Formats: sequence, structure tokens, C-alpha cells
Amino acid sequence: MPKLMIDDPTRLDPLALITTAKIAASSDVVAHTNEYLTTDGDNSLAVIEGTVISVGENIYKTRADSLGIANLDSGSAFLLGRDYYVYICDDGTIEEAYRISLNTTFPAGFNAANSRKIGGFHFGMARRVDSRTRPINTQGIVFGTGWEANVYMGIVPRSVWTLKHRPRCEPESMVYSGHGLWIDIYLSSDDGNGGVQSSHGMLPITGTEGYNWYTFVDRYLMSDKRMPSHAEWLQAAFGAPQGLAENNDNAHTRSAAPANTARAVCGSVARAVSAIGCVDTTGNVWEWNDDLLTMASGRVLAGTTNPTPFTFASSDGSRRGQTVTNGTAHGPTTRGDNSPNSAQGAWAWDRVSPLGETAPGGNPNNGNIHQYFDQSISALLAGGAWDNGMYAGSRAVHLSGFPWHVGSNVGARGACESL
Repeated sequence: MPKLMIDDPTRLDPLALITTAKIAASSDVVAHTNEYLTTDGDNSLAVIEGTVISVGENIYKTRADSLGIANLDSGSAFLLGRDYYVYICDDGTIEEAYRISLNTTFPAGFNAANSRKIGGFHFGMARRVDSRTRPINTQGIVFGTGWEANVYMGIVPRSVWTLKHRPRCEPESMVYSGHGLWIDIYLSSDDGNGGVQSSHGMLPITGTEGYNWYTFVDRYLMSDKRMPSHAEWLQAAFGAPQGLAENNDNAHTRSAAPANTARAVCGSVARAVSAIGCVDTTGNVWEWNDDLLTMASGRVLAGTTNPTPFTFASSDGSRRGQTVTNGTAHGPTTRGDNSPNSAQGAWAWDRVSPLGETAPGGNPNNGNIHQYFDQSISALLAGGAWDNGMYAGSRAVHLSGFPWHVGSNVGARGACESL
């Protein structure tokens, strides 16, 4: 690349001249706080004074301002479940202009040379909380009577991001959980390009599409995300109300007749939102967490001394539907009875690998697993599913999901570190 500036005491060389254009080209954003955009109302953002931002060949020092619907480049209201971008613009006057837009490149009426994206936010459902992020009722009482219903439609406070305060991945539809972690607002759905998206109104992907713990790990790799640990998930889910058996008022969990029979699109229940703004952490589908543990007890499906045939369930990864006989599942083992569910196991390779192809486009050569039982490993599942009723909640956990399990009621949610 050519030189931008040189040191010439005579100032005769044009490259030695200090111009605004050169300073703008070599500067980025200088801010007293990384969060120079914050919410100051349900439908408005505050711009923190004193942030220096270059726009094209000009440099601005922001004034304190409040942005809202009047700053939209089109339309007269914010739309539920949409991501908006905030732009600082050069409109030819002495002061900066701000536009809020659904456009990802530049707002209507401007271009890449006279506008710059400086942040954004998600407009969705949020929960009323106190200064310590604890849910409150309409009287301001922490977990007071009726707190579950105290939600509103607006700018999700923790979804506001800036060039200095954002995740490493694309920031759309994520909230800041704290400690450098961002987490998806919505359950993961298909982005149409091999990865995942966090998007309102989309059907979450689950084992219905052939996905298990391993294939979700692969999907998140394509989107520069990962699964949260159980502790991270619990913090994200804090403040989401427990499910109900009799209806879907708090979450998609109805277990009483007529019970729910399938997953719902993300964001279908208004109250199903946590304190920081994560949707459907209670109910809809179970969510894989990053944690793995070894089962203290298990079973050998077909051992060396028991010739009883066993057919793997449809949920058992790439082994689904295969019938195994004496010594062809997990083995070899020493059996003391004739039960296909004997708890007597041994450390050995599985005879039929559960790690093969489990989804379209999967790699069928993924090796094997050396374990004590046929299902020794468990991956934690959190939150509850569509028909779990009051068992579903922000601390609900399921411990028997081996990671190659393919379940129609099991999905996941993405997370990512801060930039």
C-alpha cells in the first residue's frame, strides 16, 4: 500500500501535510466508554457525549443525544423481532446526523462515503427488572405477585452493541450476559448456509432435522459461536418463569390435555423471556449445554454372554435401527444374567460406532468411542420441552442425554466471547 504520511520538516512534500482526511483515515473510534450507546427508554437510545468517530474524510465528536423512532430512515415504528443498525452520518452540516435503519450497509439517503455504522440493537420482548437485574412486578417488588407477566415490547437493553462493545461473531439478536460473554436471544435455527442464526419467528432446529450434540458443535463452528456451559446457560436463563401444565401463558410447556405435541417458532410466548432478554429458555425444546459427564450407571445393550438381539432406538445417532446380537454392540463384557439391560459393563470400544453420519452432509468416518457402557457419556440438557409443564424452568436439567442422541425435542442456543 502507498505511504499515507511522511516526516518532512520543510512541509514541502504533500505527504507531510496534516489534513483531516489523513487523520480520519488513520483513526477509528476513541471513546470514554465502550458502551457509548445505551437505552434511555423502551424505544430510545442515549448517545454518550465525547466519543470521537471518523466518517469518511470528516471527524466528529459526539454530542449527548437521544435517538428513537424519529431517527428511522423509513417507517414510523420499530418492528418486533428485528435487528436495527445505528449510523452516524455527514449530512453537509456542522453537526453529525444519526439514522436508525434495517439496512446492514448504510441508511436510506446516504452512502458508504458519508455514513458509518456505529452500533445496533434488537427490538423484541424484554422483562422489567431492577438495578440488579432481578425481575419485578408492576409495583417494583422483586419476584412479587404477577412478576411473570411484567414484560414489554421494546429495545432489548442488553442487545445494544457498539464498535467497542460487541461479540466476535455477528452481533444480531444477541444479548450481553456479562464477564465477556454474549448469548443468543433465540434458539438456534437454520441460517441456510450450514450455520445457525438467532431469529424471531423461526422454527428451532432439533433432532427432527437429524441434529445431536456433535452436529450442533459443527454448526456453531460455521457461525463462529459455541454452546454455553451449564453455568453460563443458567445465568442467561435467570428470571424466566417456570412452565405451566394447564396452558402456555409462561412458556410453550402445556402438558394437560390437549397437550402440546411439537415445537413452536421462536418467540411465540411473550412471557417466555429471561431477565437479560433470552427467549424460550423455559420450554419449547430442551437445550444442549457444553458440559459432558460420565454416567455413574449404565447398561450393556448386547454382551458376549447374552445373545438377545437389540435394536438401537431412532434417537441413537448413526446406530438407529441397527440390530445387534451377541458381542456386536458394546463389548466384550462379562455378563452375569440374561437381561439386555444389565448394568455390568467393561471398558471397551463400541462394536457399532455412534459417532457416524447423523445429518445430511455429515462425515460418516468419525471414529469410535471407548467407554464402559453403551451410553456412558451424558451431555446436559437444560430448560425443558414443549410438554413438560411445571417441570420446565430456568433451572430444569436433564441428565440422560448421551451426546449422539437425536431427539425431536432437543435444540441449542449459541454463545460467543466479546471482541
